[in-house]
Amino acid sequence: MSEKKGPIKEIRDKIFKIWNQYPNWGKIPQFLELLEKGLDKELFVDPNKNEKPIPLEDLPVDEVLRKSGFFRNLYERFFPVSHVFRMTFRYQREFLDNFMPLSSEDYIGRGSYKFVYKLPWNQVVKIGKSKLPSDVIFGSLYKEVGRDLSRFLKPEEIELRDFLKKQTFRDSKKDEIDFKFKRLGLERLHYWKLKSLIPDLVVPTRFFMGLRVRKNPFGIPNITLTPCDQQPLLAGKHLKEFTIRNEKLDQNPILDKLFPKWKLNFDSHRFGVISKSKLKKIAVDFNRVIEVTKYLAEEEKLIFDIHAENIIITLPDFELKIFDFHVFDDYLYEPSLENPTPEMDHIKIIEEFIKSFELD
Repeated sequence: MSEKKGPIKEIRDKIFKIWNQYPNWGKIPQFLELLEKGLDKELFVDPNKNEKPIPLEDLPVDEVLRKSGFFRNLYERFFPVSHVFRMTFRYQREFLDNFMPLSSEDYIGRGSYKFVYKLPWNQVVKIGKSKLPSDVIFGSLYKEVGRDLSRFLKPEEIELRDFLKKQTFRDSKKDEIDFKFKRLGLERLHYWKLKSLIPDLVVPTRFFMGLRVRKNPFGIPNITLTPCDQQPLLAGKHLKEFTIRNEKLDQNPILDKLFPKWKLNFDSHRFGVISKSKLKKIAVDFNRVIEVTKYLAEEEKLIFDIHAENIIITLPDFELKIFDFHVFDDYLYEPSLENPTPEMDHIKIIEEFIKSFELD
């Protein structure tokens, strides 16, 4: 004989039944859920659709990236990158997917922390350079990642890390694997610091553990595990492209000869013909970046390390976008003679650019 339910118990059972149908109700979104949200759509590429490549002349020009040194170009020629895989953990072992074919012609150049390659579609893949743990990028945020790695890595990435560590007996190799996975989490945290504050201005970026394949002159592959990220390729101009170097800063004679420094003056007329309303929109967005820079410095003691090559004005939409930035502890920066606090060095550059708009 079944037990008769009272009206309160019946209502409670109905609520539980509905609740269990939607297990995400009431659940606080986790860091990675928020970070990955929308990326499948924003970075989706249809392999059956021939995407028209962005003309080279419409791509942002960054002399530091576009013109690599003789020895680096020689190295890329004799030890070309063949392809990159995204690496994860499935079927109780390492699993490779998202094949990205590359060639020496795809090499755009290098930044401080990454090598940049153009993909056959309108995206780039950025491959992490080998860095020592003593680098200034590995400050308090790196320690934060290390305290709870499960917040910053997907479960399959942690399983991959554990699997790879079991494949080696050398403690130094285990430490190296640990370091690379923590760096992957750190890149995500740096990205999230800005993405959560100014989401519409940050270029969509997916971070993943990659497997890079180079070939030596004999065709033998050299495989490296390294953090990577993937971004859309945008048509537009870097902030650096509006710079006029017409005022050299005085240093000592040796520095003037070997490492000359210039005052950054800007000429926004290099936009071409552009309406004042669009200039005002760019100026407003730049002021948002300034407010975020101040907030991070004052509230979190972090320096948003933004430079002219990390900012792009897209064409033909004339929208401000930022990418490839990092966030450093403020005690790692020495204030310049002109500015009392280190974040002002970055803010002043942006303010000078806004002044060149000649708005009321």
